[in-house]
Amino acid sequence: MVNTDTPPALRVMLVDDNPQRATMVEERLWAAGFDVILVIPSAAGLLFQIEQNRPDVVLMDLESPDRDVLESLAIINHHNPTPVVMFTQQDDPDYIREAVTAGISTYLVGDINPDQVKPIIDVAMAQFRAFQGLREELLSTRAQLDDRKLIEQAKGLLMSHKKISEDEAHRLLTKLAMDTNQRLPAVAKTVLATLSLQGKRKD
Repeated sequence: MVNTDTPPALRVMLVDDNPQRATMVEERLWAAGFDVILVIPSAAGLLFQIEQNRPDVVLMDLESPDRDVLESLAIINHHNPTPVVMFTQQDDPDYIREAVTAGISTYLVGDINPDQVKPIIDVAMAQFRAFQGLREELLSTRAQLDDRKLIEQAKGLLMSHKKISEDEAHRLLTKLAMDTNQRLPAVAKTVLATLSLQGKRKD
């Protein structure tokens, strides 16, 4: 009987400018149960390769990665967040700070140790998931604050235009939301646009 509960192997993209080391690391990755979907010798076209192949994690070991690499990773982190583990000889604090800002999950100074790739990837994946959870929570909080601000502004305009109390303005917004089957922030946005336009016409 086939066990359908087994999760699919993590798809790894390996970027390594040392061919001999890349071969050893790839072998260890396969042996550890990873699916190595692509091995490339440089970061040239990195953005394109990640977009095309959509790996679960990117493992990079480059002798001297430039800031173009970080720019590509920052774009990916914004549009399609992907865990990235970077090994490098670059120990400049400014570069490390930029690397973390670009979205690199794990930054390690030194070469890849083929025998340690699995635990390192496991940690990087855990860190990535934790960070994504925090980011989603922050975005949700910001959205809630923006919604609340819209509702308060709409209530203020309704109170001013219709000479009603705050409670009455809130009840009116709620009724409009129910009648139109929309969320309260969407109704508030419409009210703001409509009343603001009316105000401009009067002027």
